[in-house]
Amino acid sequence: MTLLRHGDISAGRAAELLEIERWQLSELMDIYQISPFPTQTKEELQEEVTQTVEILSQYKK
Repeated sequence: MTLLRHGDISAGRAAELLEIERWQLSELMDIYQISPFPTQTKEELQEEVTQTVEILSQYKK
């Protein structure tokens, strides 16, 4: 859980290492007060949104 909290491994990898399903990991994350959302700066989030909009616009054509 510490590796997950610090962002050293993904939730999928954590579930795999713990040999549990993702939904079970979600419950553990709640118990350990680990957010399922990565910590991002405003700029990082804006860049991610911009990239997503660009990708989606390619599918509208």
